[in-house]
Amino acid sequence: MDLSQPPPGPLATGWRARLDLRFEDRAGRTRLVHNRHEGPLRLIKALPLADGRCQAVIVHPPGGLVGGDRLDLDIHLAPRARVLCTTPGAQKWYRSTAHAASARTRVRLDEAATLEWLPQPAIVYNAAQVDQSIAFALAPDARFIGWECLVLGRAAMGERFERGALRQRLSLDVGGVPVWAEHLTADATDRLFSSPLGFGGRTVACTVWAVAPDDALDDGLLQVWREALDAACAAPSGKAIRLAAGASRTTAGLIAARLLADDSESVMQVAQTLWSLARPVVLGADSPPPRIWAT
Repeated sequence: MDLSQPPPGPLATGWRARLDLRFEDRAGRTRLVHNRHEGPLRLIKALPLADGRCQAVIVHPPGGLVGGDRLDLDIHLAPRARVLCTTPGAQKWYRSTAHAASARTRVRLDEAATLEWLPQPAIVYNAAQVDQSIAFALAPDARFIGWECLVLGRAAMGERFERGALRQRLSLDVGGVPVWAEHLTADATDRLFSSPLGFGGRTVACTVWAVAPDDALDDGLLQVWREALDAACAAPSGKAIRLAAGASRTTAGLIAARLLADDSESVMQVAQTLWSLARPVVLGADSPPPRIWAT
């Protein structure tokens, strides 16, 4: 694996799509105040919730990206805005013979803003050329719970990610200070995917974060997360999912977990468990899963 390599293949002419969203607090209730889109990337719903939050559902109508496509998503939460952002379905990265597809997401949280970032997994088809970056920039007193899940191949169809290339960059800054940076650049045949120091032959990888001001995030949540992960890894299952997971407190205000398995549904169930356990600590309240997950 060479992190200095350029993106996997040049971008060709394809669909370009852009979505810019801004949310503001209005007398204790979060409202969508800016929504501009170009091409096939849309906010299909901004649903005010009873507790004053706003639930944002983002959709890419084509359902997937092919070589040359480019998505750009910018989300801005103004001071005290509270948003839960999710997607109705998985983002698919289709096969490409030569050119990469690109998706870049930038999320900014101003003072006292809170974000729950809960997208469905991204599925990388065999022979896909993927260039994905997601960057979160938080004010020092902002609060955040989120995850990103990557699925290599379509196991249910007997397909594995055996050809193609993948570049993914996940970053999280708090008060202008980098607290998380996860960079992956590899061909499908890279030993990263088979090595026990990497994916260990597993096809699903998920990172979960919980961020809050230093005085609000203690080791209690870390212990609760570790107990939940130990229970999930030990639980019997009808599928041989080979779940491996761990959590750590990387800085005073950040707890992160890493999940590896062979089944995306099982991984997402564990990620949702971590979210539900973190919410009372990070955001001060419990909450049921978004209704759209059940449709």
